[in-house]
Amino acid sequence: MPRPDRQYSRSPAPSQPVELTIDKLVPGGDGLARLDGKVYFVPFVLPGEKVRARIIESKKDFARAVAVEILEPSPERAVPPCAVFGRCGGCDWQHIDYPAQLRHKVALAEDALRRIGGVSFPGLAIEGGKPWGYRNRVQIHRRPGGGAGFLARGSHDLVSVAGCPVAHSALAPLFAALPEKPGPAGPDGERRAPQRHPAWSHPLPDGSGDFVAAQETGWQSDREIAVPLLGKTIRFDLRCFFQSNLEMTARLIPYALEGLAGEEALDLYCGVGLFGAFLADRFARVLAVEENPISLGHAQRNIGDTHTFLPGRVEDLLSAVRGPLAEANPQAIVVDPPRTGLDKAVCDFLIAKRPAHLVYVSCNPVTLARDLKLLLAAGFSLADLRLFDFYPQTAHVEAVAKLSWGKELPDNHPAQRREMDS
Repeated sequence: MPRPDRQYSRSPAPSQPVELTIDKLVPGGDGLARLDGKVYFVPFVLPGEKVRARIIESKKDFARAVAVEILEPSPERAVPPCAVFGRCGGCDWQHIDYPAQLRHKVALAEDALRRIGGVSFPGLAIEGGKPWGYRNRVQIHRRPGGGAGFLARGSHDLVSVAGCPVAHSALAPLFAALPEKPGPAGPDGERRAPQRHPAWSHPLPDGSGDFVAAQETGWQSDREIAVPLLGKTIRFDLRCFFQSNLEMTARLIPYALEGLAGEEALDLYCGVGLFGAFLADRFARVLAVEENPISLGHAQRNIGDTHTFLPGRVEDLLSAVRGPLAEANPQAIVVDPPRTGLDKAVCDFLIAKRPAHLVYVSCNPVTLARDLKLLLAAGFSLADLRLFDFYPQTAHVEAVAKLSWGKELPDNHPAQRREMDS
């Protein structure tokens, strides 16, 4: 389950409650309030709400607090259906009704684009999906001596769960089998940890092409999973990253690749070849780059042996003066980087290659905005942008930016110098 990146103080100093009015939501999902010139971050609140809060961490310019009472609730507030919401580290927006979640995700993305990227994109659209039961994949954590569940919010403590409302219903038997207590004592009196279930996966019996998978901490099975997707079979295993919302994956791919065709395409950060498998139908040659050798092995099967595969980090491979990347002349490039976004060297490479089409798939609107600022200043234009709600009940959102090459580079641009040097 996705968890917030931040950590909260586990030994907060005692303080008197304060009354705060929440101004807005910020990246990560917390609410922001201001009082006496200081900024307060408060989880599980909504804009416009007045709350009584307890400070758990205080710095010179900001503080973190938890709401102990909602004095004036927002009309967008919902009753969370999960008994461990607020303790479990998976969901942070179950207290917001789903249509409002979509509006707030658009607002957060628009704010990041404008504030960080200097980009105004009126009418930014978001595609929503099933608000519950959408996750095809979960990770179970166990503790020596017994107990199993998810990690707690902001810590490595364990939260025992009897079910999960965002998990696919086919995972219900797994949750029912999780132990809540340590195993029985052995002959020597020691408490034994319950026998753990191995990582497992199986297709659903309804023929929908969905799959469900579960894995435990430290256990990543090499059992192959074959997922029918948009007329293809995508193969991978639990050691690889793969999107856990297949409904939204099937909607994102056609949008991202619409209108792309030509002789050569680059698939950077290709993973198991999810995009490359469909690029192979549109381009004579796909050059795929991935640093995880297990994922790259699956990508070779999913995309096809006739294409080119480069193992390693994209940033490291760009240092070669000669080689497949340096010599590539792509009409389209697809990038799907981690949350940290693109290294500046990668942005310079994209600018130097000047593909007719650049598709940027992002799981972090903040780093997307930062990278767009550089790409647009260099000569790309933003043809379209759309959000996809892969993770309802959380503050996370996927974005697809579709760029096309515009003006010529100035002679003194770093990417131009890099191209001349090579």
